Amino acid sequence: MKSFKPIPAQPKGSARQPRRGQALALALLAAALAPAALRAEPAPWARLQWSSSAAYSHYREPSIGMHLKGPELGVHLRASDVRGLGGLKLELDLLGGAQNYSSADGQLDRRRTLDTRWHALYPLVPDGATQGLSAGLYAGLALQSSYSDLRGTVRPGVVGYERLNRSAWLTAQWRQSLKLEALPRLQGWQLDLGHLLEGRQTSYLSQVGSQWRDVTNKQPWGWQVQVQSTWAAERGLLLEPFVRYTQVGHSDTVISGSKAVSEPANSRWQLGLKATWPPH
Repeated sequence: MKSFKPIPAQPKGSARQPRRGQALALALLAAALAPAALRAEPAPWARLQWSSSAAYSHYREPSIGMHLKGPELGVHLRASDVRGLGGLKLELDLLGGAQNYSSADGQLDRRRTLDTRWHALYPLVPDGATQGLSAGLYAGLALQSSYSDLRGTVRPGVVGYERLNRSAWLTAQWRQSLKLEALPRLQGWQLDLGHLLEGRQTSYLSQVGSQWRDVTNKQPWGWQVQVQSTWAAERGLLLEPFVRYTQVGHSDTVISGSKAVSEPANSRWQLGLKATWPPH
């Protein structure tokens, strides 16, 4: 027999190491050359836009000379292009204030107030572009609440109480972009209209004394309008000055103890400025 010299055996696993390195290199190369669509992250569930605001509010009941006025700060969220909702737009507004109360009975300073507004708007005329401008008409439902803490001694023998208003509104919104050579930073304007469907004002009169009980009055009619414009600032920030007016009619009458209680017609002005960040 012919003799032969055996080939020395390689250490276990050494023959597979180069192949693993080659496979890893090929995988990285394939990932680098893959189409961008294959590497894209899933689309977000909605397009979100945040705002903050500072405003001055003046609520009044003219028939009894009652005023509630002062500053308020707000946080706002708009969600559009919501996945699976067919163009529905959702808006949330939260407003908190420290306002001064005055009437023929006396006054209270720095009363706490808290407002919420929930809007669900559906496009009747989807945003479209004509000569570089876009516009859209939306309609839907708005649910609002307004809380004011009027507890405290207005004058000897007269004390205040908490109030909570809840209302449902039929609402419409028109948005229009603008391009003006004289005002290049003015990007557009927005008009909101509301018609009161039902309002309920709860007065916690039991806080006044044991001879009273809490009552809820129904408000039969009302309307509101808001106008705001949009101005471009730096790095995508938008400044949106706005003015809002609300008018609500006289309520029904409810018996509380031995007294008949109703809510007089009232109105409210709000004048403020929003700072809106780019959507994401």
